[in-house]
Amino acid sequence: MGDVLAYEAELLGMVKEYLEFAEFEETVRSFTKECKIKGKPVPKTGGGSAKDAKDLMIQDLLTSFTDGDQDVFFELWEEHVPPAIRDNEAIAQKLEFYLHIHFAIFLLKRSVVKPPSVSAHCYNKAALDERISRFKMYLETKGAALSQTTEFLPFYALPFVPNPMIHPSFKELFQDSWESDLKTRLEDFLSATLKATDAPRLLTLYVSFPNAVKTIVLL
Repeated sequence: MGDVLAYEAELLGMVKEYLEFAEFEETVRSFTKECKIKGKPVPKTGGGSAKDAKDLMIQDLLTSFTDGDQDVFFELWEEHVPPAIRDNEAIAQKLEFYLHIHFAIFLLKRSVVKPPSVSAHCYNKAALDERISRFKMYLETKGAALSQTTEFLPFYALPFVPNPMIHPSFKELFQDSWESDLKTRLEDFLSATLKATDAPRLLTLYVSFPNAVKTIVLL
């Protein structure tokens, strides 16, 4: 009995974490209320839950997208989006392709704050060249898988166009609506993907030790 009491707070926390993960909102409220009535340790909510961790993760990715911080973005992307999804699912591959375009032209888009005759010289050329070079490397490596796809074929010429802002094939990329739509697609993808991979501890325990847990349940 003493051992049970020693771990009671953690066990109750695992139960609440699972209920929150499964979105049993009324049950969570009843569970918390009954814990108080019975004098049990009330499981804490907040930054430690799987849902909060997922929301924070998504926010970090969206912020780095908006700020044009490709180093931070792709570090988070590779850390939190499972390789099986990134490398094998068409939706993820296509989204990643457009994300690389977004970061490649980010400085060019932000330079459009003066008349066209001046704006082309408002950015740091070395920084822009570095981004274009990274995009070209992506096209030659991981991005090469989509080179035979009609939807993406025109973008393989992007690194070689002197001023893509006025090129008929790329003008759409510099519209605010294009970036806004891409951000929405990114958020939807992350919400669906990360929700599927953020398993609460109770579920992880059950999956990892199915025979032991099922035996205990049957007893």
